[in-house]
Amino acid sequence: MAGLKKQSATWLAVLLTVCGAILLALFFGVLVIRYRAVEAELDRMLTESLTAHTVEAGEGAGYLLHYAETVLKNAGLLIEEDPRAPEKSWVSPMVKNFNLVDDRMDLSYMDREELSGSDWAREDSGLLRRVLSGEAVISGIIPTSKWEEYYVVAIRPMEWEGRVVGALLARVNVNTLLIQGTHSTFFHNVHAVIAGADGRVVFGSRPETEGADLVELGAGNGITASEGKAFSSAFQESETGSFYYDPPEGRFYVAWAQVGYNGWRVVQFSQSPSIQIERSSMVQAVVMLVSLSVCAFLAVLAWWQRSRLAEEKLRYDALAEFKDTLLFEYDCKDDSLEFTSNALKTLDLEEARLERITDESNEFPIFHPDDIVNVRRILRGGRSMQPDQIEHDRTRMKKRDGGYSWYRSQYKAVFGPDGKVSRVIGTLTDISAQIDREKELREQAQQDPLTGLYNRAGVKVINARLEQISRGILFMMDLDDFKSVNDNYGHAAGDKLLIAVGQILTETFRTDDIVARVGGDEFIAFLSGSDSQVMAEQKAQELLDRIRALKIEGIDITAGVSIGVASAPTYGRTYESLSAVADDALYQIKKSGKGGFALR
Repeated sequence: MAGLKKQSATWLAVLLTVCGAILLALFFGVLVIRYRAVEAELDRMLTESLTAHTVEAGEGAGYLLHYAETVLKNAGLLIEEDPRAPEKSWVSPMVKNFNLVDDRMDLSYMDREELSGSDWAREDSGLLRRVLSGEAVISGIIPTSKWEEYYVVAIRPMEWEGRVVGALLARVNVNTLLIQGTHSTFFHNVHAVIAGADGRVVFGSRPETEGADLVELGAGNGITASEGKAFSSAFQESETGSFYYDPPEGRFYVAWAQVGYNGWRVVQFSQSPSIQIERSSMVQAVVMLVSLSVCAFLAVLAWWQRSRLAEEKLRYDALAEFKDTLLFEYDCKDDSLEFTSNALKTLDLEEARLERITDESNEFPIFHPDDIVNVRRILRGGRSMQPDQIEHDRTRMKKRDGGYSWYRSQYKAVFGPDGKVSRVIGTLTDISAQIDREKELREQAQQDPLTGLYNRAGVKVINARLEQISRGILFMMDLDDFKSVNDNYGHAAGDKLLIAVGQILTETFRTDDIVARVGGDEFIAFLSGSDSQVMAEQKAQELLDRIRALKIEGIDITAGVSIGVASAPTYGRTYESLSAVADDALYQIKKSGKGGFALR
């Protein structure tokens, strides 16, 4: 009996051991299966992340080159409007002002003789022939004595009387092309190159990679012959794609995306530690726990980000309920301007989102035709704003009833993880009543009875405007030899001249600008919202030309004016500080012969 019990206990122990072994095997089998699934999911996430950021980099590089072409086109159109032949003496200063458009490129002008002696012409004679034949081109990569200064140049020929006499150039550092976009946060080190469609590196983040084959770069990281062949095939078959291989040191990921010029592609390499299944069950368990922890962390991170975005949207929607204030957001990358939903009830908008807002070829009737240029200038300028910088401006926008209302904008920049401006956000407040009040004040005590302009009270209005809008241009004007008009033709004739000059000022400046007569023959004008030297020169020259062309009955002389110009905030944020600088510039014109303008 005892022997039977002992035998039964033995069989029970064996049975339990077998069952335990089976359960343990099942447990570890499930662990392995789950780990493989997690590993595959991680591979997918890592590959998609690197690919997305590589596509962003490729699109960013292509957009920068396209933007360079657009800037040259716009500069060329402006130069072609001038009746003079394109000569370096006056074209170069104008191009210099265009350099303010984007600090990622250098603009210049070369005459025909300088073109043949340029670095890029010596590097590629065929490129010079294309330019001289009138073709706008994007060069290949032009080497210099320093690898860090390699560059690409966009060239737009300038023609005169059917012959190319020079060219506008936009020079872009190749390193600048290579760093467009942001790197994936999943990878600590990303090695980027620009390669041709044949897989040869034309420029890399390290000088030694130039001219190498992409598979050769992979060989340095442990890619096998079969993996290299598969990678080369994938790269040749698709302009955008990804690939990974498994060297002993850890899995390597590669992604590439087209730039859109010269057949170039941005290629990014990065390594992520490879997770290997060991035979030891303990290692398998640890790996599984680590993988699950990583997935849990990513899930929590995604949930937190989704919650934060949802909370931000709720706050954004809540603010949109206030009908007196409209909100807007400009996306620098997409070049899109989006309003809150309440704008659809107030403004003449079909959709809250406007695409390619800064594209000169697009028309947006929502903005007054006289203000759309200023709107685009503001949005482009937002990319160079500083943290905590808040700007103000005014613009007219079309209402649902078809009329235009004045809106005061207040805006600031939002910076991305890379430290660059990603968005510009702001508010729009209807100030039509305030504008009407300004007109009413002008028509009352602040109006000069002779010209209908502001009198010296216009100074107070300028100071009030400077408190709202930090940018502006002050023009100080003094009629030349006005005393001789009164002495030779009488005060009635002098009054006619003053009235005519006041009318020219009213027509030259915008409705929202401030124009005043502050003395007998002294006038001032304040153009708010811009400190553009080009605009200041255009306005000053227009005033000179129109006043010289004046024909006043009873006065047999050519009228003239001297103009001094100062811009805010460069020379101050008050009328007093700006007028001191502009008055000094005016004095210099008077001293040097009158009948001109000087900018400070």
